Amino acid sequence: MLVNVIDLREREYRWSRVMAVLESATKNNDAEEADQVKPGLGVEIDYAERTGLSVREAMLWAEKTDGPLTLYLYDDEGEDTDADG
Repeated sequence: MLVNVIDLREREYRWSRVMAVLESATKNNDAEEADQVKPGLGVEIDYAERTGLSVREAMLWAEKTDGPLTLYLYDDEGEDTDADG
């Protein structure tokens, strides 16, 4: 279950290929002003990564995964850096 999205892409308007990382949202409990997630609300994902997804695919992947999750979006390192690529 997706509870938070952190967008760390340098090319923020590139949506067709990103690297997506899922982590348990309980890891964010220590962050300043964070909403608190209670542990044990499903399977806790320590770390899961997929590359070559669209932003939409990344969101769907996070939403169908069990437990409260934070989705981190990064530039896909395997992606061409030129805008036509």
